[in-house]
Amino acid sequence: MQNYQNAPFKPTPESGLTTTAVTTQLTKFGKNELVAARPVPLWRKIWQHMSDVSSLVLLFAVGLATYLALAQNGGWTKTIVIGAILVINVCIGLYQEASAEKSLAALKSMSLPTANVRRDGKVQTIAAPEIVPGDLVLLKAGDQVPADAVMLEATNLAVDEAVLTGESEAVEKSIYQDTGELDDNCQVYAGTAVTAGTALIQVLTTGMATELGQIAGLLNKTKQRATPLQGRLNRLSSWLTTFAVLGGITIFALSVWVQNQGLADSLMIGVSLAVAAVPETLPIIVTISLSHGVRRMADRNAIMRRVSAVETIGSVDVIASDKTGTLTQNRMTITKYWTPTTGIMTTEQPLPSAGQTLMRYLGLATNAEINHVDGEEQAIGDATELAVIRWLAQHDLDRPSLEAQTPRIAEDPFDSTKKMMTTVHELAHGRRLVIVKGAWDRLPLKPDQASLTAGQVAHDEFGQAALRVLAVGYRIIPADVQTTDWDDLTADLQLAGLIGLIDPPRSEVIPAIRAAKQAGIFPVMITGDHLVTAKAIAEEIGILTPELQAISGDELRQLSDEELT
Repeated sequence: MQNYQNAPFKPTPESGLTTTAVTTQLTKFGKNELVAARPVPLWRKIWQHMSDVSSLVLLFAVGLATYLALAQNGGWTKTIVIGAILVINVCIGLYQEASAEKSLAALKSMSLPTANVRRDGKVQTIAAPEIVPGDLVLLKAGDQVPADAVMLEATNLAVDEAVLTGESEAVEKSIYQDTGELDDNCQVYAGTAVTAGTALIQVLTTGMATELGQIAGLLNKTKQRATPLQGRLNRLSSWLTTFAVLGGITIFALSVWVQNQGLADSLMIGVSLAVAAVPETLPIIVTISLSHGVRRMADRNAIMRRVSAVETIGSVDVIASDKTGTLTQNRMTITKYWTPTTGIMTTEQPLPSAGQTLMRYLGLATNAEINHVDGEEQAIGDATELAVIRWLAQHDLDRPSLEAQTPRIAEDPFDSTKKMMTTVHELAHGRRLVIVKGAWDRLPLKPDQASLTAGQVAHDEFGQAALRVLAVGYRIIPADVQTTDWDDLTADLQLAGLIGLIDPPRSEVIPAIRAAKQAGIFPVMITGDHLVTAKAIAEEIGILTPELQAISGDELRQLSDEELT
Protein backbone atom coordinates (compact mmCIF):
# COMPACT_ATOMS: atom_id res chain seq x y z
CA MET A 1 0.00 0.00 0.00
CA GLN A 2 1.46 3.35 -1.05
CA ASN A 3 0.81 6.71 0.53
CA TYR A 4 -0.75 8.97 -2.07
CA GLN A 5 -0.26 11.99 0.15
CA ASN A 6 3.50 11.77 -0.29
CA ALA A 7 3.02 12.88 -3.88
CA PRO A 8 2.24 16.53 -4.84
CA PHE A 9 -1.47 17.34 -4.78
CA LYS A 10 -3.01 17.15 -8.25
CA PRO A 11 -6.66 18.21 -8.66
CA THR A 12 -8.90 15.72 -10.41
CA PRO A 13 -10.88 17.05 -13.42
CA GLU A 14 -14.45 18.19 -12.60
CA SER A 15 -15.86 15.15 -14.41
CA GLY A 16 -14.04 12.87 -11.99
CA LEU A 17 -11.82 9.88 -12.68
CA THR A 18 -12.29 7.74 -15.75
CA THR A 19 -12.96 4.01 -15.51
CA THR A 20 -9.40 3.34 -16.71
CA ALA A 21 -7.94 5.67 -14.06
CA VAL A 22 -10.01 3.99 -11.34
CA THR A 23 -8.74 0.55 -12.38
CA THR A 24 -5.15 1.83 -12.36
CA GLN A 25 -5.53 3.43 -8.92
CA LEU A 26 -7.23 0.34 -7.51
CA THR A 27 -4.34 -1.83 -8.72
CA LYS A 28 -1.78 0.62 -7.37
CA PHE A 29 -3.25 1.41 -3.96
CA GLY A 30 -5.59 -1.51 -3.24
CA LYS A 31 -9.08 -1.42 -1.78
CA ASN A 32 -10.18 1.28 0.65
CA GLU A 33 -10.42 -0.94 3.71
CA LEU A 34 -8.54 -1.53 6.93
CA VAL A 35 -6.37 -4.63 6.92
CA ALA A 36 -6.40 -6.68 10.09
CA ALA A 37 -3.32 -8.51 11.31
CA ARG A 38 -2.95 -12.04 9.97
CA PRO A 39 -4.92 -14.52 12.05
CA VAL A 40 -2.82 -16.59 14.41
CA PRO A 41 -2.64 -20.21 13.15
CA LEU A 42 -4.12 -22.91 15.37
CA TRP A 43 -0.77 -24.55 16.14
CA ARG A 44 0.59 -21.23 17.44
CA LYS A 45 -2.48 -20.66 19.62
CA ILE A 46 -2.01 -24.15 21.08
CA TRP A 47 1.68 -23.45 21.69
CA GLN A 48 0.81 -20.16 23.44
CA HIS A 49 -1.22 -22.16 25.95
CA MET A 50 1.50 -24.82 26.27
CA SER A 51 4.52 -22.53 26.51
CA ASP A 52 4.20 -21.37 30.12
CA VAL A 53 6.42 -23.13 32.66
CA SER A 54 3.62 -25.01 34.40
CA SER A 55 2.41 -26.53 31.12
CA LEU A 56 5.96 -27.39 30.06
CA VAL A 57 6.43 -29.15 33.38
CA LEU A 58 3.27 -31.15 32.72
CA LEU A 59 4.55 -32.06 29.27
CA PHE A 60 7.75 -33.24 30.86
CA ALA A 61 5.70 -35.16 33.43
CA VAL A 62 3.68 -36.81 30.64
CA GLY A 63 6.95 -37.89 29.03
CA LEU A 64 8.29 -39.36 32.30
CA ALA A 65 4.98 -41.03 33.12
CA THR A 66 4.89 -42.55 29.64
CA TYR A 67 8.45 -43.81 30.11
CA LEU A 68 7.53 -45.35 33.47
CA ALA A 69 4.42 -46.99 32.02
CA LEU A 70 6.44 -48.49 29.18
CA ALA A 71 9.24 -49.61 31.50
CA GLN A 72 6.80 -51.21 33.95
CA ASN A 73 4.47 -52.60 31.26
CA GLY A 74 1.44 -50.83 32.75
CA GLY A 75 0.34 -48.02 35.02
CA TRP A 76 -0.91 -45.66 32.37
CA THR A 77 -3.22 -43.81 34.79
CA LYS A 78 -0.73 -41.01 35.48
CA THR A 79 -0.08 -40.46 31.77
CA ILE A 80 -3.78 -40.34 30.92
CA VAL A 81 -4.67 -38.01 33.80
CA ILE A 82 -1.86 -35.51 33.16
CA GLY A 83 -2.46 -35.64 29.39
CA ALA A 84 -6.19 -35.04 29.88
CA ILE A 85 -5.44 -32.05 32.14
CA LEU A 86 -3.22 -30.55 29.43
CA VAL A 87 -5.84 -31.09 26.72
CA ILE A 88 -8.69 -29.65 28.84
CA ASN A 89 -6.55 -26.64 29.78
CA VAL A 90 -5.80 -25.86 26.14
CA CYS A 91 -9.41 -26.47 24.99
CA ILE A 92 -10.87 -24.13 27.61
CA GLY A 93 -8.45 -21.37 26.60
CA LEU A 94 -9.09 -21.86 22.87
CA TYR A 95 -12.87 -21.88 23.40
CA GLN A 96 -12.86 -18.63 25.36
CA GLU A 97 -10.63 -16.90 22.81
CA ALA A 98 -12.72 -18.20 19.89
CA SER A 99 -15.86 -16.80 21.55
CA ALA A 100 -14.17 -13.42 21.96
CA GLU A 101 -12.96 -13.42 18.33
CA LYS A 102 -16.49 -14.30 17.17
CA SER A 103 -17.90 -11.35 19.11
CA LEU A 104 -15.27 -9.02 17.68
CA ALA A 105 -15.98 -10.32 14.16
CA ALA A 106 -19.68 -9.56 14.69
CA LEU A 107 -18.79 -5.98 15.55
CA LYS A 108 -16.67 -5.68 12.39
CA SER A 109 -19.35 -7.17 10.16
CA MET A 110 -21.61 -4.15 10.54
CA SER A 111 -22.80 -2.91 7.14
CA LEU A 112 -20.15 -1.13 5.12
CA PRO A 113 -20.98 2.48 4.17
CA THR A 114 -21.52 3.65 0.62
CA ALA A 115 -20.43 6.91 -1.01
CA ASN A 116 -21.59 9.13 -3.85
CA VAL A 117 -18.73 9.68 -6.29
CA ARG A 118 -18.41 11.53 -9.58
CA ARG A 119 -16.81 9.40 -12.30
CA ASP A 120 -16.87 9.90 -16.05
CA GLY A 121 -19.01 12.98 -15.48
CA LYS A 122 -21.76 11.04 -13.68
CA VAL A 123 -22.63 10.76 -10.00
CA GLN A 124 -22.87 7.14 -8.86
CA THR A 125 -23.22 5.36 -5.53
CA ILE A 126 -20.50 2.80 -4.81
CA ALA A 127 -19.31 0.78 -1.82
CA ALA A 128 -16.72 2.65 0.24
CA PRO A 129 -14.01 -0.05 -0.30
CA GLU A 130 -14.12 0.72 -4.05
CA ILE A 131 -13.03 4.35 -3.57
CA VAL A 132 -9.54 5.19 -4.85
CA PRO A 133 -7.18 8.17 -4.43
CA GLY A 134 -8.25 10.98 -6.76
CA ASP A 135 -11.96 10.15 -6.58
CA LEU A 136 -14.39 13.07 -6.25
CA VAL A 137 -16.84 12.33 -3.43
CA LEU A 138 -20.01 14.28 -2.60
CA LEU A 139 -20.80 14.63 1.10
CA LYS A 140 -23.93 15.77 2.92
CA ALA A 141 -25.10 15.85 6.53
CA GLY A 142 -25.35 12.33 7.92
CA ASP A 143 -22.65 10.85 5.66
CA GLN A 144 -19.54 9.11 6.91
CA VAL A 145 -16.31 10.32 5.33
CA PRO A 146 -15.02 7.29 3.39
CA ALA A 147 -11.33 8.25 3.12
CA ASP A 148 -8.86 11.01 3.93
CA ALA A 149 -9.56 13.83 1.47
CA VAL A 150 -9.14 17.50 0.68
CA MET A 151 -12.15 19.83 0.35
CA LEU A 152 -12.62 21.42 -3.07
CA GLU A 153 -16.11 22.87 -2.52
CA ALA A 154 -18.14 23.27 0.66
CA THR A 155 -21.21 24.93 2.14
CA ASN A 156 -21.15 25.29 5.93
CA LEU A 157 -19.50 21.89 6.36
CA ALA A 158 -19.01 20.66 9.93
CA VAL A 159 -17.50 17.28 10.77
CA ASP A 160 -17.61 15.24 13.98
CA GLU A 161 -14.02 14.01 14.45
CA ALA A 162 -14.63 12.34 17.83
CA VAL A 163 -13.46 8.97 16.43
CA LEU A 164 -9.97 10.49 16.03
CA THR A 165 -9.80 13.28 18.61
CA GLY A 166 -12.41 12.28 21.21
CA GLU A 167 -13.99 15.76 21.08
CA SER A 168 -17.78 15.93 20.80
CA GLU A 169 -17.88 19.38 19.20
CA ALA A 170 -18.11 19.31 15.41
CA VAL A 171 -15.21 20.96 13.55
CA GLU A 172 -15.93 23.51 10.82
CA LYS A 173 -13.94 23.00 7.63
CA SER A 174 -12.82 25.36 4.87
CA ILE A 175 -12.06 24.67 1.23
CA TYR A 176 -8.58 24.12 -0.14
CA GLN A 177 -6.80 27.26 -1.29
CA ASP A 178 -4.49 26.68 -4.25
CA THR A 179 -1.28 27.27 -2.29
CA GLY A 180 0.19 23.81 -2.70
CA GLU A 181 -0.05 23.18 1.06
CA LEU A 182 -2.61 20.96 2.76
CA ASP A 183 -3.62 21.50 6.39
CA ASP A 184 -6.20 20.15 8.82
CA ASN A 185 -8.67 22.96 8.09
CA CYS A 186 -9.16 21.86 4.49
CA GLN A 187 -8.97 18.11 5.06
CA VAL A 188 -11.50 15.54 6.24
CA TYR A 189 -10.61 12.11 7.54
CA ALA A 190 -11.90 8.57 7.11
CA GLY A 191 -14.37 7.40 9.75
CA THR A 192 -15.50 10.90 10.77
CA ALA A 193 -19.14 11.97 10.33
CA VAL A 194 -20.60 14.98 8.54
CA THR A 195 -22.97 16.78 10.92
CA ALA A 196 -23.92 19.78 8.76
CA GLY A 197 -23.49 21.22 5.29
CA THR A 198 -22.39 19.75 1.97
CA ALA A 199 -19.04 19.35 0.27
CA LEU A 200 -17.17 18.03 -2.74
CA ILE A 201 -13.94 16.35 -1.68
CA GLN A 202 -11.05 14.75 -3.52
CA VAL A 203 -9.66 11.59 -1.96
CA LEU A 204 -6.00 11.73 -0.94
CA THR A 205 -5.39 8.44 0.83
CA THR A 206 -7.36 5.24 1.30
CA GLY A 207 -7.27 2.12 3.45
CA MET A 208 -4.29 1.71 5.73
CA ALA A 209 -2.70 4.96 4.47
CA THR A 210 -5.44 7.05 6.14
CA GLU A 211 -5.14 8.47 9.64
CA LEU A 212 -7.57 5.80 10.86
CA GLY A 213 -5.57 3.15 9.01
CA GLN A 214 -2.36 4.21 10.73
CA ILE A 215 -4.07 3.75 14.10
CA ALA A 216 -5.22 0.30 12.98
CA GLY A 217 -1.66 -0.47 11.90
CA LEU A 218 -0.35 0.36 15.37
CA LEU A 219 -2.95 -1.94 16.91
CA ASN A 220 -1.85 -4.73 14.56
CA LYS A 221 1.75 -4.35 15.78
CA THR A 222 0.99 -4.61 19.48
CA LYS A 223 2.87 -7.39 21.23
CA GLN A 224 1.41 -9.55 23.94
CA ARG A 225 3.15 -9.68 27.28
CA ALA A 226 2.75 -12.10 30.13
CA THR A 227 0.29 -10.93 32.77
CA PRO A 228 1.44 -10.57 36.40
CA LEU A 229 -0.36 -13.80 37.30
CA GLN A 230 1.34 -15.68 34.48
CA GLY A 231 4.69 -14.40 35.68
CA ARG A 232 4.02 -15.49 39.26
CA LEU A 233 2.76 -18.90 38.13
CA ASN A 234 5.86 -19.40 36.00
CA ARG A 235 8.09 -18.57 38.94
CA LEU A 236 6.11 -20.89 41.24
CA SER A 237 6.19 -23.69 38.67
CA SER A 238 9.94 -23.22 38.23
CA TRP A 239 10.52 -23.51 41.97
CA LEU A 240 8.23 -26.54 42.34
CA THR A 241 9.85 -28.25 39.36
CA THR A 242 13.32 -27.56 40.72
CA PHE A 243 12.41 -29.03 44.12
CA ALA A 244 10.70 -32.02 42.45
CA VAL A 245 13.79 -32.76 40.34
CA LEU A 246 16.15 -32.27 43.30
CA GLY A 247 13.90 -34.53 45.40
CA GLY A 248 13.92 -37.20 42.67
CA ILE A 249 17.73 -37.03 42.38
CA THR A 250 18.08 -37.26 46.17
CA ILE A 251 15.81 -40.32 46.38
CA PHE A 252 17.69 -41.90 43.46
CA ALA A 253 21.02 -41.32 45.21
CA LEU A 254 19.76 -42.68 48.55
CA SER A 255 18.31 -45.79 46.87
CA VAL A 256 21.61 -46.57 45.16
CA TRP A 257 24.10 -45.79 47.92
CA VAL A 258 22.10 -46.32 51.12
CA GLN A 259 19.67 -49.13 50.21
CA ASN A 260 22.00 -50.68 47.59
CA GLN A 261 19.16 -51.03 45.06
CA GLY A 262 19.86 -51.44 41.35
CA LEU A 263 20.23 -48.44 39.07
CA ALA A 264 17.05 -49.23 37.10
CA ASP A 265 14.88 -49.63 40.20
CA SER A 266 16.37 -46.55 41.85
CA LEU A 267 15.82 -44.47 38.70
CA MET A 268 12.20 -45.64 38.55
CA ILE A 269 11.59 -44.64 42.19
CA GLY A 270 13.24 -41.21 41.74
CA VAL A 271 11.32 -40.44 38.54
CA SER A 272 8.03 -41.58 40.09
CA LEU A 273 8.47 -39.28 43.08
CA ALA A 274 9.50 -36.36 40.85
CA VAL A 275 6.39 -36.80 38.69
CA ALA A 276 4.20 -37.13 41.80
CA ALA A 277 5.57 -33.83 43.16
CA VAL A 278 4.59 -31.88 40.03
CA PRO A 279 1.27 -29.93 40.62
CA GLU A 280 -0.60 -31.24 37.58
CA THR A 281 -3.92 -29.60 38.46
CA LEU A 282 -2.51 -26.08 39.02
CA PRO A 283 -2.84 -24.86 35.37
CA ILE A 284 -6.39 -26.15 34.93
CA ILE A 285 -7.52 -24.67 38.27
CA VAL A 286 -6.17 -21.28 37.19
CA THR A 287 -7.71 -21.58 33.71
CA ILE A 288 -11.15 -22.51 35.07
CA SER A 289 -11.00 -19.60 37.55
CA LEU A 290 -10.06 -17.13 34.80
CA SER A 291 -12.73 -18.57 32.48
CA HIS A 292 -15.30 -17.86 35.16
CA GLY A 293 -14.06 -14.27 35.21
CA VAL A 294 -14.31 -14.05 31.40
CA ARG A 295 -17.91 -15.28 31.56
CA ARG A 296 -18.81 -12.71 34.21
CA MET A 297 -17.20 -9.96 32.11
CA ALA A 298 -19.14 -11.15 29.04
CA ASP A 299 -22.37 -10.87 31.04
CA ARG A 300 -21.48 -7.18 31.43
CA ASN A 301 -20.82 -6.78 27.69
CA ALA A 302 -17.02 -6.68 28.09
CA ILE A 303 -15.19 -8.85 25.56
CA MET A 304 -11.92 -10.38 26.81
CA ARG A 305 -9.83 -11.67 23.92
CA ARG A 306 -7.37 -13.58 26.12
CA VAL A 307 -8.35 -15.56 29.20
CA SER A 308 -5.27 -14.43 31.11
CA ALA A 309 -6.18 -10.77 30.59
CA VAL A 310 -8.93 -11.05 33.22
CA GLU A 311 -6.35 -11.19 36.00
CA THR A 312 -4.78 -7.86 35.03
CA ILE A 313 -8.05 -6.08 35.82
CA GLY A 314 -7.66 -7.14 39.44
CA SER A 315 -4.20 -5.54 39.49
CA VAL A 316 -5.39 -2.08 38.42
CA ASP A 317 -4.71 0.73 40.88
CA VAL A 318 -5.10 3.75 38.54
CA ILE A 319 -7.66 4.27 35.77
CA ALA A 320 -6.87 7.09 33.32
CA SER A 321 -9.95 7.72 31.22
CA ASP A 322 -10.85 10.01 28.34
CA LYS A 323 -13.86 12.23 29.03
CA THR A 324 -15.84 12.59 25.81
CA GLY A 325 -17.83 9.50 24.93
CA THR A 326 -16.36 7.50 27.82
CA LEU A 327 -17.31 9.37 30.96
CA THR A 328 -19.82 11.52 29.10
CA GLN A 329 -22.52 10.62 26.57
CA ASN A 330 -20.80 12.37 23.61
CA ARG A 331 -24.17 14.05 23.13
CA MET A 332 -24.75 17.74 23.75
CA THR A 333 -27.76 18.30 26.02
CA ILE A 334 -29.66 21.42 27.08
CA THR A 335 -29.59 21.48 30.87
CA LYS A 336 -30.54 25.10 31.68
CA TYR A 337 -32.24 28.04 29.99
CA TRP A 338 -32.99 31.67 30.76
CA THR A 339 -35.74 33.99 29.59
CA PRO A 340 -36.38 37.62 30.63
CA THR A 341 -39.54 36.60 32.55
CA THR A 342 -38.48 33.30 34.14
CA GLY A 343 -34.82 33.79 34.97
CA ILE A 344 -32.55 30.74 35.03
CA MET A 345 -34.38 27.41 35.05
CA THR A 346 -33.43 23.78 34.47
CA THR A 347 -35.00 21.68 31.74
CA GLU A 348 -36.24 19.25 34.40
CA GLN A 349 -38.61 21.88 35.81
CA PRO A 350 -42.12 22.42 34.38
CA LEU A 351 -41.91 24.49 31.19
CA PRO A 352 -43.58 27.92 31.54
CA SER A 353 -45.02 29.90 28.64
CA ALA A 354 -41.80 31.88 28.01
CA GLY A 355 -39.80 28.63 28.02
CA GLN A 356 -42.21 27.11 25.50
CA THR A 357 -41.77 30.12 23.22
CA LEU A 358 -37.97 29.89 23.47
CA MET A 359 -38.07 26.18 22.71
CA ARG A 360 -40.41 26.72 19.75
CA TYR A 361 -38.16 29.43 18.26
CA LEU A 362 -35.14 27.15 18.63
CA GLY A 363 -36.99 24.29 16.94
CA LEU A 364 -37.99 26.49 14.00
CA ALA A 365 -34.40 27.71 13.51
CA THR A 366 -32.94 24.20 13.44
CA ASN A 367 -32.05 21.86 10.56
CA ALA A 368 -31.14 18.72 12.49
CA GLU A 369 -33.32 15.63 12.53
CA ILE A 370 -33.47 12.32 14.36
CA ASN A 371 -34.95 9.30 12.60
CA HIS A 372 -35.57 5.82 13.95
CA VAL A 373 -34.83 2.96 11.54
CA ASP A 374 -35.31 -0.63 12.69
CA GLY A 375 -35.36 0.52 16.28
CA GLU A 376 -32.03 2.39 15.97
CA GLU A 377 -31.62 6.14 16.26
CA GLN A 378 -30.11 7.91 13.26
CA ALA A 379 -29.10 11.48 14.14
CA ILE A 380 -28.33 13.92 11.34
CA GLY A 381 -27.05 17.40 12.07
CA ASP A 382 -24.94 19.51 14.39
CA ALA A 383 -24.62 18.37 18.01
CA THR A 384 -26.13 21.64 19.30
CA GLU A 385 -29.16 21.41 17.00
CA LEU A 386 -29.63 17.74 17.89
CA ALA A 387 -29.84 18.86 21.53
CA VAL A 388 -32.70 21.17 20.53
CA ILE A 389 -34.50 18.29 18.76
CA ARG A 390 -34.20 16.15 21.90
CA TRP A 391 -35.55 18.98 24.05
CA LEU A 392 -38.56 19.19 21.74
CA ALA A 393 -39.04 15.43 21.99
CA GLN A 394 -39.15 15.67 25.79
CA HIS A 395 -42.30 17.74 25.34
CA ASP A 396 -43.81 15.58 22.56
CA LEU A 397 -42.92 18.07 19.83
CA ASP A 398 -40.91 17.80 16.63
CA ARG A 399 -39.58 20.18 13.99
CA PRO A 400 -41.95 19.13 11.14
CA SER A 401 -45.04 19.85 13.27
CA LEU A 402 -43.68 23.28 14.23
CA GLU A 403 -42.87 24.12 10.60
CA ALA A 404 -46.33 22.98 9.52
CA GLN A 405 -47.80 25.68 11.78
CA THR A 406 -45.13 28.29 10.96
CA PRO A 407 -43.64 27.50 7.53
CA ARG A 408 -40.05 28.52 6.83
CA ILE A 409 -39.73 30.73 3.76
CA ALA A 410 -36.07 31.81 3.91
CA GLU A 411 -32.81 30.93 5.66
CA ASP A 412 -29.40 32.51 6.14
CA PRO A 413 -27.22 29.54 7.17
CA PHE A 414 -24.80 29.55 10.07
CA ASP A 415 -21.19 30.30 9.28
CA SER A 416 -18.14 30.58 11.48
CA THR A 417 -17.56 34.26 10.67
CA LYS A 418 -20.87 35.72 11.80
CA LYS A 419 -21.60 32.90 14.29
CA MET A 420 -25.35 33.20 13.67
CA MET A 421 -28.16 31.48 11.79
CA THR A 422 -31.33 33.25 10.66
CA THR A 423 -34.66 31.84 9.49
CA VAL A 424 -37.81 33.64 8.32
CA HIS A 425 -41.27 32.12 8.86
CA GLU A 426 -44.79 32.87 7.68
CA LEU A 427 -47.28 33.98 10.33
CA ALA A 428 -50.99 34.66 10.13
CA HIS A 429 -52.51 38.09 9.46
CA GLY A 430 -49.82 39.21 7.00
CA ARG A 431 -46.83 38.99 9.33
CA ARG A 432 -43.50 37.20 9.33
CA LEU A 433 -41.28 35.92 12.13
CA VAL A 434 -37.52 36.39 11.97
CA ILE A 435 -35.55 34.12 14.32
CA VAL A 436 -31.81 34.45 14.94
CA LYS A 437 -29.77 32.03 17.05
CA GLY A 438 -26.07 32.29 17.73
CA ALA A 439 -23.36 33.64 20.00
CA TRP A 440 -24.55 36.08 22.69
CA ASP A 441 -22.08 38.79 21.67
CA ARG A 442 -23.00 38.55 17.96
CA LEU A 443 -26.79 38.88 18.12
CA PRO A 444 -27.95 42.34 16.89
CA LEU A 445 -30.26 42.91 19.87
CA LYS A 446 -32.27 46.08 20.39
CA PRO A 447 -30.04 48.12 22.75
CA ASP A 448 -32.70 49.66 25.00
CA GLN A 449 -34.05 46.36 26.37
CA ALA A 450 -34.14 46.16 30.16
CA SER A 451 -33.42 42.45 29.92
CA LEU A 452 -29.94 42.83 28.41
CA THR A 453 -28.19 43.28 31.75
CA ALA A 454 -29.94 40.25 33.25
CA GLY A 455 -29.12 38.31 30.09
CA GLN A 456 -25.42 39.14 30.45
CA VAL A 457 -25.48 37.97 34.08
CA ALA A 458 -27.15 34.69 33.05
CA HIS A 459 -24.64 34.26 30.21
CA ASP A 460 -21.71 34.67 32.61
CA GLU A 461 -23.27 32.28 35.12
CA PHE A 462 -23.73 29.63 32.43
CA GLY A 463 -20.10 30.07 31.39
CA GLN A 464 -18.84 29.63 34.95
CA ALA A 465 -20.82 26.37 35.11
CA ALA A 466 -18.92 25.18 31.98
CA LEU A 467 -22.06 25.39 29.82
CA ARG A 468 -21.93 26.30 26.17
CA VAL A 469 -24.29 29.26 25.66
CA LEU A 470 -26.60 29.89 22.71
CA ALA A 471 -28.71 33.05 22.47
CA VAL A 472 -32.02 33.45 20.62
CA GLY A 473 -33.50 36.69 19.31
CA TYR A 474 -36.61 37.36 17.25
CA ARG A 475 -38.45 40.05 15.34
CA ILE A 476 -41.94 40.21 13.84
CA ILE A 477 -42.20 42.16 10.57
CA PRO A 478 -44.98 42.87 8.06
CA ALA A 479 -45.16 40.41 5.17
CA ASP A 480 -44.76 43.21 2.63
CA VAL A 481 -41.26 44.15 3.88
CA GLN A 482 -38.99 43.45 0.93
CA THR A 483 -35.28 43.22 1.69
CA THR A 484 -32.41 41.11 0.45
CA ASP A 485 -30.08 42.47 3.10
CA TRP A 486 -29.95 40.08 6.05
CA ASP A 487 -28.34 42.74 8.24
CA ASP A 488 -31.42 44.97 7.81
CA LEU A 489 -33.76 42.04 8.33
CA THR A 490 -32.18 41.03 11.63
CA ALA A 491 -31.61 44.45 13.17
CA ASP A 492 -33.14 45.42 16.54
CA LEU A 493 -34.04 41.92 17.70
CA GLN A 494 -36.01 41.19 20.85
CA LEU A 495 -34.23 38.83 23.24
CA ALA A 496 -36.11 35.52 23.59
CA GLY A 497 -33.62 33.85 25.91
CA LEU A 498 -30.48 31.77 26.37
CA ILE A 499 -29.83 28.05 26.61
CA GLY A 500 -26.92 26.31 28.32
CA LEU A 501 -25.61 23.05 26.86
CA ILE A 502 -23.14 20.48 28.08
CA ASP A 503 -22.08 16.95 27.22
CA PRO A 504 -23.58 15.25 30.32
CA PRO A 505 -22.02 12.34 32.21
CA ARG A 506 -23.23 8.81 31.58
CA SER A 507 -25.67 7.66 34.23
CA GLU A 508 -23.54 4.63 35.12
CA VAL A 509 -20.30 6.63 35.54
CA ILE A 510 -20.90 8.06 39.04
CA PRO A 511 -21.56 4.67 40.74
CA ALA A 512 -18.67 3.15 38.76
CA ILE A 513 -16.26 5.81 40.03
CA ARG A 514 -17.57 5.36 43.56
CA ALA A 515 -17.03 1.58 43.30
CA ALA A 516 -13.53 2.09 41.89
CA LYS A 517 -12.55 4.35 44.79
CA GLN A 518 -13.95 1.86 47.30
CA ALA A 519 -11.78 -0.81 45.66
CA GLY A 520 -8.67 1.36 46.13
CA ILE A 521 -8.46 2.44 42.49
CA PHE A 522 -7.57 6.07 41.75
CA PRO A 523 -9.56 7.42 38.73
CA VAL A 524 -8.07 10.19 36.58
CA MET A 525 -9.89 12.09 33.81
CA ILE A 526 -7.95 13.25 30.74
CA THR A 527 -9.57 15.59 28.21
CA GLY A 528 -8.81 18.28 25.67
CA ASP A 529 -11.63 20.46 27.01
CA HIS A 530 -11.10 23.83 28.65
CA LEU A 531 -9.99 23.47 32.27
CA VAL A 532 -13.19 25.07 33.61
CA THR A 533 -15.37 22.61 31.67
CA ALA A 534 -13.20 19.67 32.70
CA LYS A 535 -13.36 20.63 36.40
CA ALA A 536 -17.14 21.01 36.30
CA ILE A 537 -17.61 17.52 34.82
CA ALA A 538 -14.97 15.96 37.11
CA GLU A 539 -16.64 17.43 40.21
CA GLU A 540 -20.08 16.27 39.07
CA ILE A 541 -18.99 12.65 38.57
CA GLY A 542 -16.92 12.50 41.75
CA ILE A 543 -13.39 12.37 40.33
CA LEU A 544 -12.36 15.86 41.44
CA THR A 545 -12.75 16.23 45.21
CA PRO A 546 -11.62 19.14 47.42
CA GLU A 547 -8.29 17.53 48.33
CA LEU A 548 -7.37 17.03 44.65
CA GLN A 549 -6.60 19.48 41.88
CA ALA A 550 -6.99 19.76 38.11
CA ILE A 551 -4.01 20.61 35.95
CA SER A 552 -3.71 21.78 32.35
CA GLY A 553 -1.50 20.16 29.75
CA ASP A 554 0.83 23.18 29.65
CA GLU A 555 1.30 23.02 33.44
CA LEU A 556 1.85 19.27 33.28
CA ARG A 557 4.61 19.60 30.66
CA GLN A 558 6.52 22.03 32.87
CA LEU A 559 6.71 19.56 35.78
CA SER A 560 9.75 17.39 36.34
CA ASP A 561 9.29 13.67 37.00
CA GLU A 562 9.92 14.25 40.71
CA GLU A 563 7.37 17.08 40.90
CA LEU A 564 4.80 14.97 39.03
CA THR A 565 5.30 12.08 41.47
